[in-house]
Formats: sequence, C-alpha cells, structure tokens
Amino acid sequence: MSMMKEIEKFMTNAEASINYRVVNLGGKNLYVEGIKSIICLGDNEIRFQLKKCMLIIVGNNMKIKYLDKTTCTIVGDIFSVVSQ
Repeated sequence: MSMMKEIEKFMTNAEASINYRVVNLGGKNLYVEGIKSIICLGDNEIRFQLKKCMLIIVGNNMKIKYLDKTTCTIVGDIFSVVSQ
C-alpha cells in the first residue's frame, strides 16, 4: 500500500476531497500527483493545471526528473508550493 493511502486512512472523507497530492522532501525534491497539464515551465517557476486549481512551484534550478500523464517529480531548490 502506498504511503499516501496510509495517510488517507487517518483523515475523514480524504478520498472524496483530495484532487491532487504534493509531497515536498526537504525543499530539494517534490512529488506531484493529479496533473492535467503544464502551464509554465522554467528554472525558477513551474505551473501545473490540476483538476480544480493551479499549482505554482517557485524555486531555483528546478528540473523535471520524471513526468507521465498525471504524475511528476521535480528536483532543485524549492522555495514555495501554492495552489490557486
């Protein structure tokens, strides 16, 4: 079972309310799940369109290490992750 599924067990109605997942590992690695499309891709800012919002990641020297239809991992100096 995935770590995220284990965490969801402890939350009320988590499966119904979660449209995306973000895991920030020490400000150096970021895992994002629930991506619909890439809006902006740069060294200092990456924007993803999610199902119900936009995710903005700000940092330095960021690079996409892995990308598939809905999942992405980013490496670099990650300063902030904000959903709008």
